[in-house]
Amino acid sequence: MDSLIDDIIISVGGTPSTRPMASAEIIPGIHVVRGKFAGEFGFIASYLIVDESEVLVIDPGTAGDPGDRLEKAIKNLGLDPKSDLVGILCTHGHPDHAAGVGRLKKSTGAPVMIHKADEELLQTPAKFLNERLMMDRAERFSMKLDKGPLRVNYRGAEADELITHGQNISVGETTLKVVHTGGHSAGHCVFYDVKNKALFSGDEVNNFPNDPRKFYVDISGSIVAKLAALEVLSKLGADHLFPAHDTPHLFADVRLQFEAVRDGVVHLQDTLLTLLSARGDADIEQFVFDIRQARSVPIPQSYDALLTTTIHVTLEGLKEAGLVRELGNGVWTRVG
Repeated sequence: MDSLIDDIIISVGGTPSTRPMASAEIIPGIHVVRGKFAGEFGFIASYLIVDESEVLVIDPGTAGDPGDRLEKAIKNLGLDPKSDLVGILCTHGHPDHAAGVGRLKKSTGAPVMIHKADEELLQTPAKFLNERLMMDRAERFSMKLDKGPLRVNYRGAEADELITHGQNISVGETTLKVVHTGGHSAGHCVFYDVKNKALFSGDEVNNFPNDPRKFYVDISGSIVAKLAALEVLSKLGADHLFPAHDTPHLFADVRLQFEAVRDGVVHLQDTLLTLLSARGDADIEQFVFDIRQARSVPIPQSYDALLTTTIHVTLEGLKEAGLVRELGNGVWTRVG
């Protein structure tokens, strides 16, 4: 994985509505196209960066929303999606943010950009269910019938460019710096606009907008990388934080969001260690049961697999730190 630490080169609020809105300019040159309200996932957001008669899409959303409205939004800005769209840039390959790639690429011909570690999710979307979440066969079948934002109901697409840590991506006179974080998923990247002090954070910061302490990671992700990313990103001096879910955060609120997200990760780590101290050992099912009973940790409610997977990845991070060890058959115990 690209090193996040080594030499990085370098709220808007409102009354909730279930109706999609037209694109809105948040700050000069940066527009949001917000999808329908998606329960605890909030409003899924796609961003348009417009500069010098060029436009770049960041995260085209699901196959239907807001991905089906991006071309219209671009036209409403007086631009031609077929000639002025210079790229479709993905923070990562999860269905709620990358499923719209195929439709937009087919209709505009714009190149698709994603990190190599999440390229496989674009090529073979079923891998999200089969390899990125801890689920049994019944859970996978249920997810296929689901109509929520994580449904996999679209064909794969090929990436045209594999982005790398430290790379510059230009649209007009605006330059985005790629920062590979690798916490939420192995290929997760964020993009920093130095000129506007704007950070497009994908799902690394605030993928559950109703509570920034609530989070999930897929099986390829890393709690160690997520905490390292939060530390580094919080020092970039961003005045604008643009997550892939719900509304942006501005100025002083940006620092508070970083703190809350970090607190959520540390709180889950501490909770798992406390449960192991009390029980001696436990498997994933026991952790899930105890956490749900205690209600002490903000957890994803929509899909059981999100919590199960996140607990597993968190335990792997604690194992890396020498705080827990696996006894076999999925049973964990505390060290010391």
